[in-house]
Amino acid sequence: MSDDSVGGDRPSPEEPSVSVRSLVSSAWSTLKTVYYANSPSWRVLKAGGLLFFGFFLWAGANVLYSYNPELTLLQYPMAYGFALIVYGPIHHLVVLPLAFRWRRSTGAKQDLGKRLPNGMLAAFLAFVIVLGTFPAGPMVVDFQSALGSNSPDVSPDLLCTKSTTQNGTSVHCHLSETDAVDRIEVRSGDSRLLVDDDPPYEFTVHDENIQTVAGEKRFTVRLQDEDGGMVRRYTRRLAIIDDG
Repeated sequence: MSDDSVGGDRPSPEEPSVSVRSLVSSAWSTLKTVYYANSPSWRVLKAGGLLFFGFFLWAGANVLYSYNPELTLLQYPMAYGFALIVYGPIHHLVVLPLAFRWRRSTGAKQDLGKRLPNGMLAAFLAFVIVLGTFPAGPMVVDFQSALGSNSPDVSPDLLCTKSTTQNGTSVHCHLSETDAVDRIEVRSGDSRLLVDDDPPYEFTVHDENIQTVAGEKRFTVRLQDEDGGMVRRYTRRLAIIDDG
């Protein structure tokens, strides 16, 4: 058998990379086809898909952030999902159809139609970065308060009022009932503000001691049983506490 016939049976070392490039090119072509599909059914399908994707991304990031508040990078997927809930449907139901219509025109409208989708996406991503860096209050939900309790029978209300004087703002809180509660711990950010072992667990905190978390001044109150286990957790935002 000649050397040429042996060498011809060997696979080319370039074939795997060519195959990968072909797959990537095919996937990118399919993605662009779906992105630019402009029939009413496709527009509704894409808008609905982005709405649900944004919601689940925002909710999932919120759950992780509730249990790991030190992972501030989670604020960016949270912001992306939060913004996508609103902008995703707008982009496919309004922006793209308008851009396609303007592209069939002439002059300035045609130029604007070519640039509108990319310009809106750039503005959207810039908004996500700003929102992730300086998160708005409605974007951050404390799921741990609802999911972290192991004792559903312990459900007192945490009643808080704030008052403002020339010395600053203070917040006074107490529990509506104290059954099965052995101690409370008040924290803000990484700091422990106070621990109270005596019913009725009334306490006062001052605004200078309340840290800014996720763009807002807030503190948490943890109710513990006699074994030290957490039975309930509350988060209060200074901005939405009623004046006393």
